[in-house]
Amino acid sequence: MHEVALMQGVVATVQEQAQAAGATKVTQINLTIGAASHFTEEIARQHFETLAAGTVAEEATLHITWLPATYQCFTCLHQFQSAEPLETIICPRCGGVALEIAHRDVCQVDSLEIVRAGQQPQHLDASYETTPRV
Repeated sequence: MHEVALMQGVVATVQEQAQAAGATKVTQINLTIGAASHFTEEIARQHFETLAAGTVAEEATLHITWLPATYQCFTCLHQFQSAEPLETIICPRCGGVALEIAHRDVCQVDSLEIVRAGQQPQHLDASYETTPRV
């Protein structure tokens, strides 16, 4: 998935759910994202910060859970899973260099913490699959 489109989908989903709940502000967003070598936590946070500017989620804290990708070692051909950044991936069996061979293109908003006018923050537990916006 293209990183910008993915985070546009997150921001749009959060705005839709916040509006449906009557929220004036979103203070926390819990996401699950499929780990991929081209998409890092730093990139996700940068895109979110830029895209959420001027929305109810502008000051929200973003918590990300990464689903592991599958890697294969060049040396011993061992396959393993990891959600660690690509630059830190080494084969747990022999210490060799590994290549990503599969990942899950998934991004979902697991829950939100919202504020309604004059009320305390409230946790919304739900699972909203995001759709990349192109």
